[in-house]
Amino acid sequence: MSASTLPQEILMEILSKLPAKTLVRFRCVSKFFCALIVDHGFGVVHRSLSLTLPSRAGFLISIELRTPPFAPLRRVYYTLNFSPHRRGTVQANRVGYLDAAPFLISSSSDGLICVSKPKGDVAVCNVSTGQRIFLPRIQYKDYAPYLGYDSQSKRYKVLMATKMIDPESNNYLYNNYKYKLWVFTVGVDRSWREINNCGSYIFHPSFYNSNTCVYIDGVIYSHNSLNKHSMFHKFHIETFEVGCESFSAITLPDEISEKYLDFENSALLEVGGRVAMVFVHLHPILGGGEGVCYMDVWTWEKSEKCWEKNTITTIPLEWSRIIYYAKCLRFASNHDGEIVLLCIYVKQLFIFVCNLKSEVWKKFDVSGVDDFPIFSYWEVTLNNIVDHVFPLE
Repeated sequence: MSASTLPQEILMEILSKLPAKTLVRFRCVSKFFCALIVDHGFGVVHRSLSLTLPSRAGFLISIELRTPPFAPLRRVYYTLNFSPHRRGTVQANRVGYLDAAPFLISSSSDGLICVSKPKGDVAVCNVSTGQRIFLPRIQYKDYAPYLGYDSQSKRYKVLMATKMIDPESNNYLYNNYKYKLWVFTVGVDRSWREINNCGSYIFHPSFYNSNTCVYIDGVIYSHNSLNKHSMFHKFHIETFEVGCESFSAITLPDEISEKYLDFENSALLEVGGRVAMVFVHLHPILGGGEGVCYMDVWTWEKSEKCWEKNTITTIPLEWSRIIYYAKCLRFASNHDGEIVLLCIYVKQLFIFVCNLKSEVWKKFDVSGVDDFPIFSYWEVTLNNIVDHVFPLE
């Protein structure tokens, strides 16, 4: 009996238990296996199973290397997976083929990433399979790509926000720039399509922090401080519907003011399928002491159009000290709706995981990362990844 004579449901169940790299090799066995593995329905089943397996759902960290003046920018990449057999430690694994892409910008919920080079080169990568597609070069110095998925056309799209100085602007104190927006449909478009945002807000590129943007169920969310009608900061969440390519805005609570929003200690994440704003507050103890930390998590109730706030004050004192003195904080979330913090403290990387329901914290040491000099917050990024075989085109 050949494999092709088995019921397709049984074949899909068997193949869905295999890692993506193995499935890539299976596609070369026959046209039958290739058609089955590249089918979108199979990709959904495989990805759903991967989200429940710690060995196939993890994180991608990138570290910028310090190089001599005028030398090309370099980054190194590692994947992190939580193994049930190694408690308290996370093993980092080098992803060498990504080292040629010097800057990690964003990640979709499917685990794909957008990488770019300073001169306008942009690529979409599948970390699991190594597949990469380079997009047409964008002719702007300041730009930021955001990756999303259109479930109707079953295509990935990249939204590109570009910034340039506006010579006609009379406001030299703030916002003397003009912004353009472009879309590229992977596997369909041959060039970038400029689109217009006719709303009151500007979809504003965030050039330094990957934690300012998140993709959830067909929508790209980005927090923004620019308003067409005001020269002052007015924080809100800008949304982009990937399918219909339309924009809207979500107003943030009044409590989230300009002082409250610290880019270095905040993030925009997916928590339990909902968009959330996460803030870690660092407070020194008057009269001396180590200082204390607590975390606010604001989640957006889409159906009720309101924000819910949850304050977490249960950080163990010893771990709170690490977070308080950490050189950088990077944020992510996992499929269990937990908040994940990456900290660098005394040249050591730590992972803290907070369960929002039980308010229980877990700490993991990160091993396997080379001893690179890290001097600033912007030199490290953290993104979710998941093992999957979705074809890019």
